[in-house]
Amino acid sequence: MDCSEAVEDYCDAWAVGCERIPKNVPSFTDNLDRYFIILEVEKTIPKIHNIDKEDHQGEFVEVESTNSLTFWVSCPRSDKDNLSKEMISSMLTSAGVPLHKQEYMVDKISSQADQIANAECNKGSKILPMFVFISIVACLCMSGETNDDYHDGKGD
Repeated sequence: MDCSEAVEDYCDAWAVGCERIPKNVPSFTDNLDRYFIILEVEKTIPKIHNIDKEDHQGEFVEVESTNSLTFWVSCPRSDKDNLSKEMISSMLTSAGVPLHKQEYMVDKISSQADQIANAECNKGSKILPMFVFISIVACLCMSGETNDDYHDGKGD
């Protein structure tokens, strides 16, 4: 798939329960509150070869890979920008999300991080667990892909 084609990537972020926090929390030298972020990125590829209209049952993509990473990031507990856009972009990049797919994701994650940091129920919490789920349609700029990955079945 060409990088300039419009696709429906997906991003959502939400607070999760404390049971998601690992038992062995790292020790930090500062006394800042922290986000514990679980970032899961699902990479899908289009099913464009050999589609039988009666057999596809609404599935036009298949999951190629899933990558799950965790991050500990300080939270200053301000009204806005508790999780910097640069930090979010760095996390997304380390999880394999290309830069050209990140803009709306960064804004959505930043907004949700602010809501979590300022939620009344989190006022006394030093650790703020957060889950981010992203599903992206693979494009040619993503590593390891060739034009053969998007073979349309013609000529076989």
